[in-house]
Amino acid sequence: LPLLSFGGMLALPITVLATVLSRQLCTDLVNGDLLRAKGFLRDALLMTLGLLIVGLGLTALLLPWLCDLLRIPRSSAASLSVTYALLAAFVPLLTAALQAAQRFGTLAISNLVAAPVRLGSMFLLLPLYGLTGYFLAQLSSLFATVFIALIALAPLLRTEGRCPFGLWRPQLRAMAVYGLKVALGVTLLTIQGSLTTFILRHRLADDATAAYYILTRFAEIATYCGSTLTLVLFPFAIQSHTQGQPSKVLRTRLFLITLLGGTLLAITLACVLPWLFPLFPDYRPYASLAWLSGPFTLITTLSVASGILMTHAQAVNDFTYLRTLLPATLLNAALLLLIPLHSLLTIFPLLLFNALLTLLACLPLRKTEAEKQTL
Repeated sequence: LPLLSFGGMLALPITVLATVLSRQLCTDLVNGDLLRAKGFLRDALLMTLGLLIVGLGLTALLLPWLCDLLRIPRSSAASLSVTYALLAAFVPLLTAALQAAQRFGTLAISNLVAAPVRLGSMFLLLPLYGLTGYFLAQLSSLFATVFIALIALAPLLRTEGRCPFGLWRPQLRAMAVYGLKVALGVTLLTIQGSLTTFILRHRLADDATAAYYILTRFAEIATYCGSTLTLVLFPFAIQSHTQGQPSKVLRTRLFLITLLGGTLLAITLACVLPWLFPLFPDYRPYASLAWLSGPFTLITTLSVASGILMTHAQAVNDFTYLRTLLPATLLNAALLLLIPLHSLLTIFPLLLFNALLTLLACLPLRKTEAEKQTL
């Protein structure tokens, strides 16, 4: 987890670029400007390849130091974990383009294909290469997703008409300002997440970090629904904003669905896993802590709900949440660094408080211009 988080930090520029791409493509497509959309997509893909090369270079330089710091053996698995996190940042760029074009069917197909590709690769590679095989299997599903997305986007890239490089330069200043605001919000959340995984790995014993890893894998189920809702929310919110219509109702409904669904999942896991873990030898050592899957799922749900609010704010170009997110993130980081953490029982109240604080920081402070006009 810490190395994956490190890869995610290196991929921050690509993540920000994906958000800028999606918003600009949505705007161009709503306005019917296919030529400009084609040029920006092509140029963004080229810029992303450059950023990937830089990220891989930094990985080669810093990975030995990180492995020593985290008590992780220097191995091909360690290198692949960071490489996977970097390459995985390329997928949101293509996903953003499919979002902008409202090609949700293609997104569904790519996810359906990626799952059996990953599973089949694991069956073949895990017995041979262990953890290295796991990351190779992850990469295989990643390449399948990229391949399908590029095929779906080919018609846009082949749009008739010559599109010179840098056709979007007149909009560069506005996109740069928007990108900096997105970067600040994404960086704050990424630092907080990375700090959490680094501190837990650094301070806790191996059995406690293993329990945390297992329980949070179940808690990540809460992200599936939220990620899908976010995928749909962003292009429709941009479309409404471009046309001067409010999208507050859509945001509120998806926010409440996320909270309700995640809470029900948390209750279910807290009740089922303590009964299920003793049935399997590999999970039996963690049976006494299985009930913590409920609180960890609730923490994940709050994070996803914060993401819903941030996604909508980014879509309508309303970054007032940064005023409260910055001090909230600094406070969360200070608590993680200063409060002694000796077991999972002392960790989950702190993480729950931090997730609540982040959610409150992301709550809308004011109405957007479109909502004011409607009122």
